[in-house]
Amino acid sequence: MKWLFFWLAATIAAVSGCTRSGDIGPALVVLSYSSLGATGGFLPKVAERFKAHSGCALRLETTLGATQMVALLSDPKLRSSIDVVMGVDELLQERLKGEWVTDDFPWLKLGERLLPMLSERVRPGWIPIDFGALTFIYRKSALKGIAPPKSLKDLLSPGLRKKFILQDPRASSPGMLFFLFSQDFVRISELRSAWLALAPSWDSSYQMFLSGDAPMVWSYLSSLAYHASKGELSDYGAVFFEEGLPLQVEGMGIVRQDRDNPCVRKWIEFMMKPEVLAEIAEKQWMWPAFRDVRLPRFFDQVPQIGKSARFNLDVKSLDGLLSRFGKEIQGADR
Repeated sequence: MKWLFFWLAATIAAVSGCTRSGDIGPALVVLSYSSLGATGGFLPKVAERFKAHSGCALRLETTLGATQMVALLSDPKLRSSIDVVMGVDELLQERLKGEWVTDDFPWLKLGERLLPMLSERVRPGWIPIDFGALTFIYRKSALKGIAPPKSLKDLLSPGLRKKFILQDPRASSPGMLFFLFSQDFVRISELRSAWLALAPSWDSSYQMFLSGDAPMVWSYLSSLAYHASKGELSDYGAVFFEEGLPLQVEGMGIVRQDRDNPCVRKWIEFMMKPEVLAEIAEKQWMWPAFRDVRLPRFFDQVPQIGKSARFNLDVKSLDGLLSRFGKEIQGADR
């Protein structure tokens, strides 16, 4: 926790030191996680177009991961500098809902555009943007004849021991979803002796996977579109658990202090343009949440999601998981 404290302090100082008095015209500050907002990510790519389109000054701020956004927004001084939060999934939305405007955004007409499979997952004050189905991506040549898992219990088989990488649920949204999804089928203490590494973020885990540290990694089914774009799809596959695949839906929300900023609505309307949503798919390798978006090439090579997993996706279940996570890991080491 020490590294998190010092990192938060540095970030708060950096953001608080950026005043709007030096901006020309209305200003907008957007907070997101690293792969979405860092150099080379989706947001910097569209930032200049938004500024030209809207006449608004725009500043992007990023955290290491979605979980760190919760910690940042819990600080009133930092929260007062943020207009919009991007990349928040349903669990973090529930955690953050007291920190932003709970508006239904009737002018967006979400119901007319949203994919039917996501219609039940809209929450007040939260606008879905993209989604992914989570599963294990594996490199066929690295498994060397070992059958990929068909059920969650297969992860405990001797042949898959130390063959897969997960993300820490205390810091990573994909990690949270894996352990919420799996907890009714396999114990954390059993998995502790089976996984090779528990990475602090999806980014770091996938880099380990690409570096050859393990033949399997917990990731997104749409990662196959990325490998197809590299001409590598023949060596990569995805697991389809008999329990189904958990869906992660990400979106954005308006921070309460700046609800009257005219640039906020301009940002939301810009982000909802079909051509911008198509760029999210191309840059982030996630499916847009809306039906009127033309998907980039290579997505047609990704298998259908099929069965989606059903499990308790709420803050109460997450808090219960996190409260016992460290204890179960320690128990496995004894």
